[in-house]
Amino acid sequence: MSTLTEQVKDYARSQGADLCGLAAAEDLDGYFTAPHRARDLLPEVKSVVVAALHIPDGSLEAQRAGITNYSYGMFGYAYLNREMDFVAYRLTRFLESAGYRALPIPARGTHYWEKKKYHGPFSFRHAAVAAGLGVFGWSGLVLTPRFGSRQRFIAVLTDAPLVKDPPLEENPCLGCDDCIRNCPAGAISKKPWICTLGGRTYSYGTVDGDRCAWVAKGMTTKAWPGAPFNLEVNVPRPERYDAAAKFRATWEERDPRLRCSEHDEGNYGATLCGRCMIFCRAGIRAMERRLAKREETAHPPDRAD
Repeated sequence: MSTLTEQVKDYARSQGADLCGLAAAEDLDGYFTAPHRARDLLPEVKSVVVAALHIPDGSLEAQRAGITNYSYGMFGYAYLNREMDFVAYRLTRFLESAGYRALPIPARGTHYWEKKKYHGPFSFRHAAVAAGLGVFGWSGLVLTPRFGSRQRFIAVLTDAPLVKDPPLEENPCLGCDDCIRNCPAGAISKKPWICTLGGRTYSYGTVDGDRCAWVAKGMTTKAWPGAPFNLEVNVPRPERYDAAAKFRATWEERDPRLRCSEHDEGNYGATLCGRCMIFCRAGIRAMERRLAKREETAHPPDRAD
């Protein structure tokens, strides 16, 4: 008979998760502070279930080629949020049916009143690393052996005593600095950011959130210059970038077509950036490995000497 740990992983995959890993909640406490620790959200927490959903390569490649960003905006973010919430909801119900408490964390949302900018209630990235699914690339994105940078994560906190996964020993990051070179905001620096999870130390590039958000939310055309889906936008950045300045820039100074294209799912119309993920060589190589397997299946190599 399979253990509860195995049952949770199998169930996550049956509900659409491409990857699933388990972390000990206490392994995240060394890095996070209140109110972002797992125990701040669920006092009885013991384990964190982390699931990953792959972002379709075709949607990323179409944007990388400057053809269209509509598929990435929907299937890499807006619609994918629903799929991730579905997996988290089903996992929560599964754990509750087994007699345990469980708290699903929504796929999107920022605690705007927090002192930490652009910070949600819980970090899926760090939980994914603690769960052994991947390691940090220099961009700060989590890279997995199967998909490189091309997935997103969701988490469920639970008091179930699940067996945690060991940290990933392999590092898919190639140290190529493509994420730095392809960041139109210059938001990724070569200065390392250090974090410790479960007694293990990791480092990745320090990221300027304000710079990243300025490009991602359509204040400039630097994200995809010359692409037919990118509008001509160049909002002057104020010296003081407070909440009032953000509101004016976002809702009064941008191109009206961008404002009209946005909706509650958080899809930024023709402005979603994603270059650090799309140009990441680890993600491109992972895609190429999958394509190579397809070719091998269709045309088996001649092994004759």
